[in-house]
Parts: sequence; C-alpha cells; structure tokens
Amino acid sequence: MDFSNAINSIMQYVKDGSSEPFIIYRDTRGGWHCDSTQNQYGETFEWVEGAKEQDPCALVFTGKDFSDGSYPYAYDTVLGNRVCLESFIDFFSGRDSSQINALANFFRDNVGGLSHEATDYLATLERPLSALAEMCPFNMATDREGWSYNESLTADAIEYIECEVKDRLRPVSKNMVLTSEHCLENSNRDDFTGKLLIVKADALIPEYRDSLSQIVKCTHGNGARPNAIGQSIFCKELASKMTAVYYRHEIEGIANIEKLPHWARQMLAEQEKQGRQKAVNPKPDKKPSLLGRLDEAKAEADAQNAARKDAPKTKKRGDMEVS
Repeated sequence: MDFSNAINSIMQYVKDGSSEPFIIYRDTRGGWHCDSTQNQYGETFEWVEGAKEQDPCALVFTGKDFSDGSYPYAYDTVLGNRVCLESFIDFFSGRDSSQINALANFFRDNVGGLSHEATDYLATLERPLSALAEMCPFNMATDREGWSYNESLTADAIEYIECEVKDRLRPVSKNMVLTSEHCLENSNRDDFTGKLLIVKADALIPEYRDSLSQIVKCTHGNGARPNAIGQSIFCKELASKMTAVYYRHEIEGIANIEKLPHWARQMLAEQEKQGRQKAVNPKPDKKPSLLGRLDEAKAEADAQNAARKDAPKTKKRGDMEVS
C-alpha cells in the first residue's frame, strides 16, 4: 500500500487512543506496511526486528502518541519522525550533521505547511531527508540560542522545496526547449572541451528540438577552442550517449547545472556517484577465459616437451643415473 493508505490503517489505533504498539515500515519495493508488534500475551513478534533491519527508518507508535487524533496530524507526525530518524542514521555517514539535523527539525516543525503534492512525493522516497537536502539550497543550521534551525529561512526554504517538487514531478516534454538562459553567462566564448553544453534548438531538426537532444558533453574537436580555425565539435548526448557533431556557432554555451531539468541533474549525480565508486573500488584484473587458460596450458606443455627432446637421454639404475 502507499503511505496514505498506511496512515488510514492506523487511524483506528489513533481514534481509540490505544496503547497497543504498532510498526510502520517500508519494504524494499517501496510499499508501506502497518502491523501490530505484539501478540495477545504482550510478546513481541520475531519478525519485528527483521523489519527494522530491512528498513532502518521503521517507526513504532501507539495510538496515544497522536494527541490530536486527526488524519493530517497522524500523516505529518509519522513522516516528520521518519525524517528525524533518518538524520540520526546520517550522523554516521560523514555528512555535516549540524546541517542535516537542522533540516530535519525544520521539516518536522513545518511539514504541515507543505502542499499535499510535496509531502506525498517525499513519502514515496526511501530517504526523504536526502531529497530535502538536494532541494533546499540553504544551510538551516544556526547558533542562535533556543532555535533548532534557522527559523528566519522557513518561508524561503518551503518555497524552494515546493518549486523543486513541481520540477521533479513535471514529465519530460518534447516541447521543453533549453535556451541561453540555461547556460552560464557569456560561456559561449569559453573552451568547450570536457564541458556540458546546450545545443541551439534551431540546430536540430524539429522532432528533436527538446532537452533530451540539446544537452551534450564535448569530447574533442578544433571548434571546442575559441578562435580556432576548425569549427567542428564532437559531442556525446547526455541522455542517449549517442555521438553527434556540431559547429561552434550551433552551441548556446556551457550548461548551468542548477538550471537544468531534474532528469538531467539526477543523471549527472548518478554518473558522479559511479565515478567515485570506481575510483574507490577499481575493477580487479579480468580473469582469463577458460579457452585462454587452455591455450596457456597447451603452450606450457609444448614447451616442456620441446625441452625433453633437447635434453640428453639417460637411464636410471637404482640411485645412479648414467648418460
């Protein structure tokens, strides 16, 4: 079930103010579950620990934990506490714990101020706090006494998160065309080598005038250098990985990563993550194939046979060897 249905399933506990504990957790496929954690004798089921291991952000509540008793309060309380628990787990990840904790506290206190579209989107994610960290450009940490986060940034943070959610949920459209507004200022005069570029829409045939075809990475070409005699630029499309060739005047400029569509930023982040993993864990030397090992064994045997033929013939007699 989805998160909304999971909250609906606990409302009987909430309305009754039950003291019976129940657990809310997310499975590996993204489905939500809500189950009682104890049998009629008050003994905890063995599967509960397994659920917590599978979902470190699983939460155990009783109906008494929801003083308001309403569905919106239960929804916001569960999601807010899940984000705060994620911040505790993040403490061991090496990220800036003060900033992450402040962001989690901000969300817990203001989750009710976000739209249903935003909270429903965050509830679909395994790690909503990580998504919030990507969407909120502010450092919510503060040294002000009595504040668990910088409350003066609340309105701006909510606005940014709402805009980012809408961008993430907006389907990639063939009509979405990138322009010079999506480029770094005056970057059309720079060296394009190794840079992510935006191709001018009118350089593409009509059916390919969209962001999927416009975002490319320059690999080489004389035209990559400003004021070069040659004008050709060899590129690889970010989305399709296909190779394409353009003239320098067909390029809008170097892409401004922050202004690219969500799909592009997500793809770039995934590529960066894979690059870091390869640097830390390089692939081991490829093992020779079975056929290769057979060829090596055969060559070794031939060499040994050749050595025997060249060696002087001997006969063994007891412990003595006579040529």
